[in-house]
Amino acid sequence: MPLIRIELCNFKSYRGHQVIGPFKNFTSVIGPNGAGKSNLMDAISFVLGVKSAQLRSSQLKDLVYRGRRLAKGPLDGSEPTQDQEEDEASDADGDQDQGEGSAKKAWVLAVYQDRDNKEWLFQRTISTTGASEYRLNDKVAKNFLVFQGDVEANFTRLIEQISGSLELAPDYEKAKEAQERATENATFNFTKRRGITGEIKQYREQKGEAERFEDLCQERDELILRRLLYKLFHIEEALEGNAREIQTKSRTLAGLRADQQQHDKALEDARADQARARTAVVREEKKVKKAEKAVESKEPDLVATDEKIKHSTRKTQNAQTMHEQVGKDEERQRAKLENSSPRPSEPPARPLTKLQRPHRRMSQDNTALSEESLAEYRALKATASVLAVSERQSLETLGREEKTAERTLSQLKAKMEEMDNKKNQLTEDATTQGEKKDEVMLITLHDIRLEAEANEKLADVYQRLLQAGVDRTESEREAKLKETLASLQRVFPGVRGRVVDLCKPTQRKYETAVSVILGRNIDAVVVDEEKTAIECIEYLRTQRAGQATFLPLDTISAKPVNDKFRSFAKGARLAVDVIQYEPAVERAMNHACGNALVCDTMDVAKYICWEKGQEVKAVTLDGTIIHKSGLMTGGRSTHGSGKKWEEKDVQGLIRLRDNLMAQLQELSRSKPRGKADDNIIAEITRLESAITVTKDDMSAFKLRYNGTKDELKHVERELKRLAPEVKKAQTAHSTFTSRISALQSVIDDAEHGVFASFCGKIGVSHIREYEERQLKVAKQESQARLRFDQQIARLTHQSQFEDEQLQLTQSRLATLKKTQDDEEARVVELEEQKHQIQEEITSGQEAIEKLREGLNTLNEILDEKTKTVEQVKKTHGRAAKVLDQALKEIGTMNDEIEKLALERSAMYRKCRLEDIKLPLLAGNLKNVPMEENLRDEMAMDVDEDEDGTQRPKQVQDYGIEVDFAALDDEDRGSNDPEALAEFDASIVKLNADIERMAPNLKAIERLDDVEARLIETEREAEKARKDSKTARDQFNEIKRQRCELFNKAYVHISDRIDEVYKDLTKGKAAPMGGVAYLSLEDSEEPYAAGIKYHAMPPMKRFRDMEQLSGGEKTVAALALLFAIHSPSHFRGSYQPAPFFVLDEVDAALDNTNVAKIANYIRSQASDSFQFIVISLKGSLYERGHSLVGIYRDQDVNSSRTLTLDVSLGIPVFCSIQRGHFSRNMMNDS
Repeated sequence: MPLIRIELCNFKSYRGHQVIGPFKNFTSVIGPNGAGKSNLMDAISFVLGVKSAQLRSSQLKDLVYRGRRLAKGPLDGSEPTQDQEEDEASDADGDQDQGEGSAKKAWVLAVYQDRDNKEWLFQRTISTTGASEYRLNDKVAKNFLVFQGDVEANFTRLIEQISGSLELAPDYEKAKEAQERATENATFNFTKRRGITGEIKQYREQKGEAERFEDLCQERDELILRRLLYKLFHIEEALEGNAREIQTKSRTLAGLRADQQQHDKALEDARADQARARTAVVREEKKVKKAEKAVESKEPDLVATDEKIKHSTRKTQNAQTMHEQVGKDEERQRAKLENSSPRPSEPPARPLTKLQRPHRRMSQDNTALSEESLAEYRALKATASVLAVSERQSLETLGREEKTAERTLSQLKAKMEEMDNKKNQLTEDATTQGEKKDEVMLITLHDIRLEAEANEKLADVYQRLLQAGVDRTESEREAKLKETLASLQRVFPGVRGRVVDLCKPTQRKYETAVSVILGRNIDAVVVDEEKTAIECIEYLRTQRAGQATFLPLDTISAKPVNDKFRSFAKGARLAVDVIQYEPAVERAMNHACGNALVCDTMDVAKYICWEKGQEVKAVTLDGTIIHKSGLMTGGRSTHGSGKKWEEKDVQGLIRLRDNLMAQLQELSRSKPRGKADDNIIAEITRLESAITVTKDDMSAFKLRYNGTKDELKHVERELKRLAPEVKKAQTAHSTFTSRISALQSVIDDAEHGVFASFCGKIGVSHIREYEERQLKVAKQESQARLRFDQQIARLTHQSQFEDEQLQLTQSRLATLKKTQDDEEARVVELEEQKHQIQEEITSGQEAIEKLREGLNTLNEILDEKTKTVEQVKKTHGRAAKVLDQALKEIGTMNDEIEKLALERSAMYRKCRLEDIKLPLLAGNLKNVPMEENLRDEMAMDVDEDEDGTQRPKQVQDYGIEVDFAALDDEDRGSNDPEALAEFDASIVKLNADIERMAPNLKAIERLDDVEARLIETEREAEKARKDSKTARDQFNEIKRQRCELFNKAYVHISDRIDEVYKDLTKGKAAPMGGVAYLSLEDSEEPYAAGIKYHAMPPMKRFRDMEQLSGGEKTVAALALLFAIHSPSHFRGSYQPAPFFVLDEVDAALDNTNVAKIANYIRSQASDSFQFIVISLKGSLYERGHSLVGIYRDQDVNSSRTLTLDVSLGIPVFCSIQRGHFSRNMMNDS
């Protein structure tokens, strides 16, 4: 029954009503990617009842068209054509019932044709609400669909569906379940029958044991009754004996009490006299203390006055000393001021006279010019300045440059000279420092060796303590916590210690991470039992010792460690694996650490918690945490918890240090020490201090030596750098000098012609000689004038400064004189105050002596009264002791009476509770209360009689009189504890025998019930055996039918698969093709296991299906499908399907295999075996009988189709209603 056409409306990318077809025996569906080819496959699957999950949608309502229509209009901006307008009108008519993108339902209609050319319509409709509806006979056609990329299948279930054995699966499961239930029921009845048989045997044995048990119980009851009578008889005798003894003792109490009263009166009188004497002594002592306190209050005033006098005296002496010194300074300044002032007799113009001497010498040498000659010189100088102007300018420029070069050269020479001097000095310093360093090193090494030999062990301990950081201060809270923990360990033996003390990280790098993981449990105290924890908490509350958290090992909840985290990721390990602890505290460590991980880096922690999504706490080595919830906590803690594990090592080192120090002190005390030893100790002390100073000097020398060496290297580098610069400066200076000389010679020649006659007049050979001499004299005169002015200014300022200093000194002398006078007056005043205080202290001390004499007299009287009291107390104590002894004896006997009465009451209650038939002469056991009530049952405290005697304590007998007739004379005469022990031993032996028997007293009654149950159970077991046989036969029959159907299909497919695979793979290179076959994993029940499919392509060795390439897998899958669904006129076919729909199965095939597949499909296509192939490869779809083209119409945002009959060469149907597009396609065809 081939597929004729498909009609669809608003399905996925197809907008509106569209008709696709007709489909020929071999139809190819082509079109660009995204046009909607696979949606056609989905439409065929949809109408055949495939679920939405296999249609690339999560819900059915997602299959309804959702696109929006684009704006109409030609792309080139021209007017719309008539065809376009008609198409728009048709679209408007077709969609007038719904807006754009708002379709409410979609449907697909598949049209089939049977052998009688009758069409069958299968339609499926869905709505946006997800409702689905099937129409036309409600039957789903048999089909087989191969989706894009689906080249492997579940072979076992496929063969079950084809063979029909799958239809027997429900009956098979029901029969199998019924068989299992029947077998289980039969087994249950058999087990039940066997159990009842065992019960019968057991109850028969228990019957004889119960009879023996009753005999032993009767014997034990008789023995218990005899023991009670024995005990009660001797209790009665003891009560009567104690009462008689108390009456005898009480007669002697009257005399003892009278004596005791006399002694009490005497003691009271003596104590009253002693109290009066003590009151007088106390009163006098208060007076003495008051006087002493007054004297003591004056002594601080006296001391303060002495200190003030000393202070004022010192100030007076200091002021006097300073006055003398300042007076001397005043005289010296006055003399200096007088000497530095200028003398009035000296003329001020004296230095000017000195300046005129060079002029007089020049006049004598005829070099000084007159006014006329000077005017002539100036005129000639002006004339000469016009000559050689360019040379003069060049000379001035060169002169400035020559001065600059000269200054640079001078600076460089000075710097080089300074560097040379510094180099020499540094070399000498380096040599000196090296010698000092060697000397200090020798001294230091010698001293260190002596120190190491003297105290090596102690130094090692101190070094280890310093490395451990023991110098840190411990907080008050930590010290208190340690002290409290030590107290708990002394009081309660079950306290093991804190968590931080019971564990230790395996490496130091884990300390921070482990302390973060332990968190608030780091200071928790581990105890053995919950009871110990409660007692510790009560102790802390009572002692007000703070708070603490306790971890009891017996009740603490510790989750098991998840072993998968031990090797979950590289760089991560469980916290319990990085700490060391004793096995006894393992539960506490598991509780504190849990499944927390210690990670080397943050990347490892993020990988575990975020990428892998593990809900576990991860802590890095620096203390950063990623919690189970994914939150991150960073930063380093400030309390330094990682140092807590060092405390145990530090405490051990401190104990070792103290032991060593104690040993050294003990050795020092045990050895005889002489003067030589003291000298050696002093020398050692001096050497230790010298070593410290020498070490400091050596460090300083090393620093200076290294600094000198570095500075010397720097100087040498500077000298090397300056040498080329100096050479360059010298060369430049020489060049400037030669050029200046040349220019100066030109200028001199020009001036010589002008000044020739003038030089003859003044008597010089050249005018330059006169100018140099004249300029030199003028320069000297100006320098002399400058020195004169500076000297005058300096002397003036010096005179003013000395005058000001003299005035300050005089004012200071006046201040010191006033201070001296004030302090002397204050000393006189303080001396008078001191004398007055001393007189008051003397008078107070005399009064104290008088008071002390009176106090001594009163103390003597008090001592006499005290001795009298002591003697009276001794007499009173002896009498009281005799009376107390008598009362104690009577009280002991009364206590014995009370004890015996309590024991008797307890025995009465025991008889009543245990229902022991105690023989009685009078009374009833019901009168005995069931609870002990001392206030009512026992007698009141013993009261004294008027004559001072005491009576025996009265006890309750409840009106009971026991009949002791069952006791023989031997039991009545002896009150030996061994007799009671024999009674108890016999009772214990009988009880042990009874407890070991543990009989079932209801065994006789239950024996009859069990025998009746046995008969009923045998009847049920017989019925269960018959039901089990019937169910097993039914199951085997269904199993046989299912195996036959499955094996029939399997044999057909197995025989056909190799032939089809050869047809698909044979070619010129391999004319025989490949090999394919099937194999069963379970031959007895093949549908319960799997089927292996093996395919060997041509010229390749055997490999598993998973190792084949994508193309080879595709060919193998198609061969299997063709072998199963071949049409009925082929040999060996088995229930063929009417058509195939293949969605791009050639995607993984090369052109050769595509051609083979196309030829095979072409050869097999017929009216009874139809192929619809979706493909993008021309070598496949060109072999088809017809083509269906699918493209995307962007104007309406919908998929459109075009059908072409290749055999006729003309399109027979076009689902697009746009006429111009259809005509163009026809012309192209």
